Amino acid sequence: MTIYITLIFTTILTVLMLVLSVRVLDLRGSPVTKFLHSSPRKVDPNTLERAIRGHGNLVEYAPLFLILMLLLELNGASDSQLIYSGVAFTLGRLMHGIVFSFMTSNMFMRIGGMTLTFIGFLSLIGVAIPMLLL
Repeated sequence: MTIYITLIFTTILTVLMLVLSVRVLDLRGSPVTKFLHSSPRKVDPNTLERAIRGHGNLVEYAPLFLILMLLLELNGASDSQLIYSGVAFTLGRLMHGIVFSFMTSNMFMRIGGMTLTFIGFLSLIGVAIPMLLL
């Protein structure tokens, strides 16, 4: 059995996690990214805290989503339902990660990101419950 759908979304979310990780490293003054900035560089502590939250939030939500997606895919869930859920979740995490890591504030992105994240989760749960009742 192939698990291409979970693999696709795991890859996309891993790339997003790496982007958010590099953002945090950069704001912390990592020697790896120091050459990109003029010295001395002042980073607002609030900016760093937001970037850490944006990264951490993805790291908290993505594993459980991907585990649930994998289990559903292995149990024969509809490809279209998995893709719909994966797109909603991934767009939600992208919006939320951008607003926290690269912006000062944007309520549309923040609320929209969390809404899409929950829609992704709820749609997978909606597929899982009937499978559990069989």
